[in-house]
Amino acid sequence: MSGYGKGCSAVLFWVCRAAGLLKDRLRPREYSRGRVGSRRLRGRPGAGTLPYVLRFKLGPFPVTVYPWFFLSAILLGANQGFGWQMLAWILVVFVSVLVHELGHAVVGLLYGGRPEIRLEAFGGVTFPQLPSRPSPAKQFVLSFAGPIAGLLLGAAAYGFVKWLPPQRGSITAWVMGQAMAVSVIWAIFNLLPILPLDGGSMMLSLIEGVRRRPSVVLASWISVVASIAVAGIFTLLWGPDPFALLFLGLFAWQNFQRARAAAVQGAAAPSAPQEDPLERADVAAAMEETRTALLRRDYEAALAAAARLDGAGGPYRQAAALRLRAGVELARGDNESAAMFAGQSFSIWQSPDAAVVAARANLRAGAEDRARNWLRRALEAGATPAAVRADPELGSIA
Repeated sequence: MSGYGKGCSAVLFWVCRAAGLLKDRLRPREYSRGRVGSRRLRGRPGAGTLPYVLRFKLGPFPVTVYPWFFLSAILLGANQGFGWQMLAWILVVFVSVLVHELGHAVVGLLYGGRPEIRLEAFGGVTFPQLPSRPSPAKQFVLSFAGPIAGLLLGAAAYGFVKWLPPQRGSITAWVMGQAMAVSVIWAIFNLLPILPLDGGSMMLSLIEGVRRRPSVVLASWISVVASIAVAGIFTLLWGPDPFALLFLGLFAWQNFQRARAAAVQGAAAPSAPQEDPLERADVAAAMEETRTALLRRDYEAALAAAARLDGAGGPYRQAAALRLRAGVELARGDNESAAMFAGQSFSIWQSPDAAVVAARANLRAGAEDRARNWLRRALEAGATPAAVRADPELGSIA
């Protein structure tokens, strides 16, 4: 997942909010270390309450495209007019962002994940769906792969123009020129050491690799300084650009808020993070919506409920969304996916419910030893031994 798409979605949120296109309950998505650039990423997760407009598979990778992607492409290319150049521009943006996300997805696949790609507002996001939390080194490579793929696309366009030069002024020449510019400029922008861009994720991975401990606060403050510095340099070199300054200002504000929140959470309970009443209410509502959808076997609606919960931001909601998704996969009979999602949920927020779901999924998949290990973790996390023994399915291995 490109962090670029997740960070820039906040820009579209405020643009559309001003135009009255979004309801009050739709909030900008937060970056999560669990997903590439992410999301770690970031992170499955969804793109808000709107339905997708296009869904297909590119090799092993499911790709979903949402309306905001095309709207943001039109906004970015407003100077192209509304003739053939606008259509060609949208195609260039579509291919460039998709190739960028494929870079993340290919590396995620090599790491044993089951990547999903979503094209959203002002970019895209790839959820690698790794079986376990990646090490800092793997996270670095995972984040770096997107910009590298974009640069390769720009190099391919350059090679095409050099070896098969199109007629000057033709549509082909214009498209190749735009492809080179978009791929290279966006790759460079993504490499800035600012969360939630890929460069910010790479910076965070390096810091955590050196310090051997979580470093979100430090990386967020570095991102604040970098955002302000880049805005100043950009203005000195090219003059004030409202759009660029809006992006960088939002990045600085997001990281300022993240640094403060992480610092407060770490001081209050470094080993036992707590959810707030609003988060509990969001999770309860999503659970009820998912349960209702599963009763009528509407799996897409159930996944959409989990996606909206994840999109609200925060590790507690993200962990609960992964747990809900594990329940959906259990209902569909995909026990291995259910075990993976439940394990990811537990790695973010060590709740007994997630461990129980992981145990159930592994047992149904025939991995009895793993199921026993997950039951042990469930008990360590606070599950009631009597309830585990009374479970009709898990009681036999308790």
